[in-house]
Amino acid sequence: MELSPTLLGIVIGFLLSAANVAAGLAVARRAQRLPVNRATTLVLTAMALRLLAMVTIIVVVLTTFEVNRLAFALTLMVSFFVMVLVEAFFLHTRHEKSKTPLRRRRRYRRARVPFTVW
Repeated sequence: MELSPTLLGIVIGFLLSAANVAAGLAVARRAQRLPVNRATTLVLTAMALRLLAMVTIIVVVLTTFEVNRLAFALTLMVSFFVMVLVEAFFLHTRHEKSKTPLRRRRRYRRARVPFTVW
């Protein structure tokens, strides 16, 4: 069974966007456990590498497969923006959960030096 060029462009565009967001989430989850400076460096470096990988894969797809370029570009654009919003929402909720009073109290309790008067 052979797929039409339009359907092939839609499927490849969506899969490429999903792989990009999955890689971004994996890096962001790892960066949440690091200090702020190292986390920022890791996330920005990963973004640059993901951008280069996306451009390379897009060029390879457009030169090797017979896809409808408009369908591929529109699917990639729409799914990328939707998935980036999902990624941002996911990271925001993880960040807010890590700031709950119980966890914050435990974190401070571990860091506090016991005060004793002798």
